[in-house]
Amino acid sequence: MEQQQLEDKEKNIDIEKKQVDISNQAYIDDLKKLIKTNTNVPTHTPKKFVDMFYVRDNSGTTEFYVFINNTWKKLI
Repeated sequence: MEQQQLEDKEKNIDIEKKQVDISNQAYIDDLKKLIKTNTNVPTHTPKKFVDMFYVRDNSGTTEFYVFINNTWKKLI
């Protein structure tokens, strides 16, 4: 009797069903894309995590910017 009750609970819960965390999936999908190379200095406020990284081609010099503490910081 007890074994049957456990089996019934497993069927109701559907333990074998794979759970997908969609809250992080959008971030992961964005990070799989290449970062676009730009020609201007960044001045916008990023709306997504991936937009916090900015690559600028300054006539042969490549610069990398990161948005930290509400300002753009040039790392390279």
